Amino acid sequence: MKNKKINQMRTSILKYILTLLFLGSLQVVIGQPAGLQDSIAKGNQLYTSGKYAAAVKTYEAVSAKGLESFELYYNLGNALYKSNNITYAILNYERALKLSPGNEDALFNLNMAKRQVVDNIDLLPEPGFLRWWHELISSRPADSWGTHSLITFFLFLILVALFLFATTIRNKQLTFWLAVVALSYSLLTFSFGSSQRSKLVHHNSGVITERSVRMKGSPSETGTELFILHEGLSVQITDKLGDWIEIRLADGNKGWVKEGALIRI
Repeated sequence: MKNKKINQMRTSILKYILTLLFLGSLQVVIGQPAGLQDSIAKGNQLYTSGKYAAAVKTYEAVSAKGLESFELYYNLGNALYKSNNITYAILNYERALKLSPGNEDALFNLNMAKRQVVDNIDLLPEPGFLRWWHELISSRPADSWGTHSLITFFLFLILVALFLFATTIRNKQLTFWLAVVALSYSLLTFSFGSSQRSKLVHHNSGVITERSVRMKGSPSETGTELFILHEGLSVQITDKLGDWIEIRLADGNKGWVKEGALIRI
């Protein structure tokens, strides 16, 4: 029975370490595939030459292959913005920020683009602590939080070893509490990384791409019309039923639109 519990513990620790390693390598897998930089460099040359439409086609050709990186989406957003395609510029700035949350240039450009969107929806007020907490989680990408968690977890293992070999009560107490702090930080940053990874994987947000959309109170053409939304508006996706998607606006209002009315970020 004791050996079974030890084996279960070992399995749990192994899964934890493997997940940390996955989070730590996430950007390498998603963000830097072979040949990506050469293709982006070609698009950059076209962009700096003022050939924005050609730059857009070059960047989109890279994206169509399933390749992703912050630089790709950010540059594509800039080229689209220069081409006066504000809706798709917003979409790509949002995608760039999923890979590099808190990037000041992308945030600035996104806000500039959103000023040209018809709908001006106020953000739902959020308590100061929750706002700070969400900003903290979003301040780093998943791979960065994963690296933090992995390093402090190995530090925790070292401190456990030092605790076991400590010969004085003072050293045992010191290594014990340092190990508790290291493990706590590792678990905390692990949860942050998992949260950021979830945003990358599940695509629970989108941008309205149709010129105007009637948001319904139920997933039906005969549903009560709540609002008329316009292209370029960013929304959260909360549910799906058939070809209808439930969305939540920044002010907390919810409703249903046809799936084809938006593109997931």
